[in-house]
Amino acid sequence: MRPTQKASAKNSRTVKLKTQNLNIEQKRAFTLLEVIVAMVVLTIALSVAFQAFSGTIRAWKRGTEVIDGMKHGDFAMNQLVSAINSTIYFNNPRKTYAFKVEKNTSAGLPADEISFVTSSGAFMPEYSPFTDGPHRIKLLIDDDDRGNPALFVIAMPAIANDEDFEDEYDAEPELASRAVQGLEVLFWDDEAEDWTEEWEKENSVPERILLTVFVVSDDEDEEPIEFARVIDIPVARSVEAKLRSPSSTDQSSGSTGNSGGGNNSITIGGAK
Repeated sequence: MRPTQKASAKNSRTVKLKTQNLNIEQKRAFTLLEVIVAMVVLTIALSVAFQAFSGTIRAWKRGTEVIDGMKHGDFAMNQLVSAINSTIYFNNPRKTYAFKVEKNTSAGLPADEISFVTSSGAFMPEYSPFTDGPHRIKLLIDDDDRGNPALFVIAMPAIANDEDFEDEYDAEPELASRAVQGLEVLFWDDEAEDWTEEWEKENSVPERILLTVFVVSDDEDEEPIEFARVIDIPVARSVEAKLRSPSSTDQSSGSTGNSGGGNNSITIGGAK
C-alpha cells in the first residue's frame, strides 16, 4: 500500500473515532429542556407531599383539640348538672333561695351569669368550707390572667345576698375551666312550647332549662364546640307548695306549721 493511501486510511479511522466519541458524549448529557422539566416535576411532587403532610398534621392537631375540648366540656357540664339537680329552694320574702340569671355576652359568645343555692359540692375545692353544706353558687364568664374568657365560680353562704357578700368580703372568683368560654341558659315556655331567653320570675326556680357550654379552640378559625343539656330541676315541683325556709317566721299565725288547714309551711319561733 502506498504511503498516501496509508495516511488517508489513518485519517479516516481518526475521524470515525472522534465521531463515535462525540455521539457517546451527546447521549450521556441532558439538554436544558430536560433539566427544566425534571425540576418542575420534582417541585410538583414535593408540593403535593408537603400538602399531604401538612393536612395530616392539622387533622391530628384538631383531633387532639376536639378530644381535649370534649373532656373539658363533659367535666364542666357534669359539674353543672350535679349542682343544678341539687338546687335548694324555700319560699322567702327576701328571695334568699331564688334562682337568678343575668344575660351577657363575651367575645361573641353567650356569657350568662347564673346563681342558685345548692347542696352539691360541684366546683368546690377540698379546702372550701362550703363543700359539705348548702351554699349559694354563682357561675360566670370572666377574663382569666391571660386575658381570655373562662368559666369562674363564686361560693358563699346559702342565706347571703350575693352582691353584698362579694362587696363585703371581696370574694374572688375561682377558675373552674379555661376551656369553657361561653355559657347560655334558656327557659322552657309551656305556652309557646319553645325555648326562650326570658324568665321574669324573681323568687322562684325554673322547672326546665336548656344549658349550653361553649368550648373554644386555640385556633381562631375553628368553630367552638357546644355541649347542650336539658335539665328538669327536681326542686321546682315544690315551688307551688311554697315551702318556707326553716329560718323564716309566720307572724300571721299563732300556731306552728303542723296546725290546721294542711298548711305546708315550716314555722319556727312563731308567737305563742
